[in-house]
Amino acid sequence: MARVLLISCNTTREPYPVYPLGMTMVAEAVREQGHEVRQCDLLQMDSQSQNVEEVVQSFRPDVVGLALRNIDNIDSADLDAYTDAYGDVSRSVRAATTAPIVLGGAGYSLFPDVLLEQVDADYGIVGEAEVAFSELVEQLTAGGPPVQRILRGDEPLSGARIGALARAQELASFYLQEGGMLNLQSKRGCAHRCAYCTYPLLEGCTYRFRPPADVVNEIEMLRDRFGAEYIAFTDSVFNDQQGHYLSIAEELVRRKNQVPWMAFFRPQRFDRRDVDLLTRAGLHAVEWGTDCTTDATLAGLCKDFTWAHVETSNRLFAGAGVRNAHFVIFGGPDETEQTVQEGLANLDHLDNCVVFAFCGVRILPGTAVHALAVEQGVVKRSDPLLPARFYYSSQVDEETLHETVMHRFDGRIDRIYPMGDELDRVKVFHRLGHRGPIWDLLLDGKGRRQQSRRGAEK
Repeated sequence: MARVLLISCNTTREPYPVYPLGMTMVAEAVREQGHEVRQCDLLQMDSQSQNVEEVVQSFRPDVVGLALRNIDNIDSADLDAYTDAYGDVSRSVRAATTAPIVLGGAGYSLFPDVLLEQVDADYGIVGEAEVAFSELVEQLTAGGPPVQRILRGDEPLSGARIGALARAQELASFYLQEGGMLNLQSKRGCAHRCAYCTYPLLEGCTYRFRPPADVVNEIEMLRDRFGAEYIAFTDSVFNDQQGHYLSIAEELVRRKNQVPWMAFFRPQRFDRRDVDLLTRAGLHAVEWGTDCTTDATLAGLCKDFTWAHVETSNRLFAGAGVRNAHFVIFGGPDETEQTVQEGLANLDHLDNCVVFAFCGVRILPGTAVHALAVEQGVVKRSDPLLPARFYYSSQVDEETLHETVMHRFDGRIDRIYPMGDELDRVKVFHRLGHRGPIWDLLLDGKGRRQQSRRGAEK
């Protein structure tokens, strides 16, 4: 039996603290193999003034896994990169043990070769790690380590095999206090081909659905065992064209669910019956993968819906009392000065919602935007894309675009650019008992934001 220490290295709270679900998935898989597992969360440790070296020294692990969820915050206006901090964690582990260090997580999987060296780890696992990491632990324990340093999670779990996770009680309590909710997956994979997105690369291009009863069982477990009062689905997109999401809603209605929940939705053709079913099932808030603000720029990012779908979806859900947030990117493929102005005008037509804006598209390896950037000479194919590189249409000026969006959003508490501009002001409400995403409080805000910060930046 091996002693396995797993460390979630995420320390960002934007847009709200998120339970490290991937780490717990791997922890449960390793524990099922008979190994002793300890989970360590840097976000929680910071609040308790603990030290990584102390944790390692006290647990004396045989294997240490570092979960790297994100590489940076993908925000060109206020970029925050995390790779140096990951290297610091690795050095702290090295100072306390000779146990091999294994990297994993979505962020690592995008930059496996570069990060293996930068973070100074022994092994890395690309893709789903439940099976691959468990096998690596077995090999290391038996004294027969693999020759290759980078391993691939080539055995994706079927939906039926993605079981309900018994969250770590200490972590669950922390995130309920800090973020007000717990999260879960109803499926893996993504069938859409958005030009900037890595989900199909990480989880596959087809959906692997969990049985609806299993999903609702997990929600009830989170409610009864951990006291969850709000649930967030972490699916790439919750509403699939096959209608699996509606089956989950039907099961929630059948069981008279009273726990509010939120999910990431794609604007598409909804009817009032769909919205009614979802609200009766407990849907409280939707984060929309809108991404662009005109038909031309939606097509440029390979989105398979139109701006009319966005407006109709927002109107239907807001009219049913569901809180709405849209995430949009200016400056991507086919953006022009004219589409910027058209897009800002289109956003003005969205009522009862929060809009988060970004400028420039983070170039991530293997995506269509990466291929386009190489074709247009924005980057070379050999460029590591670390530090972050952003794609901008050649038909817009970066600084002018930044100032235009800043000016248009100025004075509106429900229009956020750069990301996090208003969120710091309302985080305290989670500690006062608010449950759910922080941004929905902005819809209740009155008055205009202060101008002092704007003036200082200009």
